[in-house]
Amino acid sequence: MAVKAGAVCALMLTLAAARASAHQELSALGTNRYVTAALVDGRVDVTDTQLEGLLTGGADRRRFDTDGDGHISGAELAAARVRLATEGAAVEPAVDDRALAAPLDVSIELGGADDAADAPVVIERRQSFANALHPGLNRLRLTITREPERVLDTELAVMLTPGLVLRDGTDLVAFRGPRASMFETRAATFVLELPPPPRSGRVTLAIVAAALAITASVAGIAWRRRQRRGIDARM
Repeated sequence: MAVKAGAVCALMLTLAAARASAHQELSALGTNRYVTAALVDGRVDVTDTQLEGLLTGGADRRRFDTDGDGHISGAELAAARVRLATEGAAVEPAVDDRALAAPLDVSIELGGADDAADAPVVIERRQSFANALHPGLNRLRLTITREPERVLDTELAVMLTPGLVLRDGTDLVAFRGPRASMFETRAATFVLELPPPPRSGRVTLAIVAAALAITASVAGIAWRRRQRRGIDARM
C-alpha cells in the first residue's frame, strides 16, 4: 500500500508539473487562455488558466484593490478569490451529453507584486470530477461558457494516461481572437476509449506509466503550440 501511495503522489506531482510546463505564453495586450483536461483512472481534472497581460491584468488588479490604496492586501486577494468562485466555472465539461458537477477552486497569482497597477495576473480555476469516465467509448466535451476581457488565444487540450485512446479528432483545439459573434460556440469534443480497470497487482505499474504518458502528452502539446505559432508568424 505504501508503494501504491507513493506512486499516486508521484503521478499528482507529474500532473502539476505538466500543467506548469505546457508552453503557455503571456501577451502584454490581452489574455491567453489554456483549458486542460487531465484524464486519470476515470477521473477528469479540468484546469482553466487565464494569463492576463499588462492591460487586462492591470484592470483586474485595480478591481482587487477595493480600498484604493494602490496595493492588494492578503484580505483583498482572498476576497477576490471568493468573488471569482461565486461567479462559477467558465468551462462546462460533459461526458456523453451528461454535464459534470464538482466544487470549484480558484487561485490568483500576482507574481510577487501586489501593486494595483498595470502588471500581469494569472487566474486559475480548477475542478476535479471523480468517476466521470466509464470503460468503453466516452465523448468528453469542453464548452467555453464565459470569456475574459481582451481574449487573444484560447486552447482546449486533453492529457491522456496509458490505456486511454483518442478515437476521434486531435488532443488540442485552438481558437484565435475573440468570438466573431455572441452566437459563436467555442467547444471541443474528444472521443476517448477507456479500458477496463487493471487488476490490483498492476495498479502501481499503471500509475507510473500514467505519469510518463502525461509528460509525453504535454511535450506533444507544447510542440504543436510552437509549430502553430511559427506558422502564424510567417503568414
